[in-house]
Amino acid sequence: MAPHRFELRGGHPALDFLNTIHDWTAEIARDYLATFGDAVRFGEAAGLLTRAEARRLAGSANDAELERLRELRSLLERIARALVSGHAPAARDLDALAAAEATAAEATRLRAASAQLRRVIPVDEAGPAVLRLRIADAAVELLTSDRMRRVKACPACGWFFVDVSKNQSRRWCSMSTCGASAKAKRYYYRRVKPARSQAG
Repeated sequence: MAPHRFELRGGHPALDFLNTIHDWTAEIARDYLATFGDAVRFGEAAGLLTRAEARRLAGSANDAELERLRELRSLLERIARALVSGHAPAARDLDALAAAEATAAEATRLRAASAQLRRVIPVDEAGPAVLRLRIADAAVELLTSDRMRRVKACPACGWFFVDVSKNQSRRWCSMSTCGASAKAKRYYYRRVKPARSQAG
């Protein structure tokens, strides 16, 4: 079977990470991060890992780190879902994210580049945890920024995205999938179902 091709519809790597669950609204969710190798492939696709870093990590079957990534994803989903819904996230979740960010901050180094400084989490020091630490860092950056006001959740699948439309009218993660499906359902209930009822 061909490896899953990650669809980066979130507009931010932390949101794309949340969207590695096929459908958050399903009773049994399909997880696109089935292995640590899948997580590494996602990291490269989302720009969180360079190709060289991904190659370096790809050979390690790190089940423990994969479980930590999944735990971080669940944590971020609860926090983002609460904020998008206009509610305050649970205090224990905020404490857990603060702890994850503190761990990422401990691994962060400053590097000079083109007359300015860059914050980096070196793979040499972080090892297999580098992806998780970079995601935590990116997530806190988004969650504490004004961009979070433009983050929405798709009503069909629960995926998150930054609405960059001028009038903030985007509703679906994708018009070609969830939007088209919802449109087809509306058409069915408005036109086809009444006609069948009358015929019966």
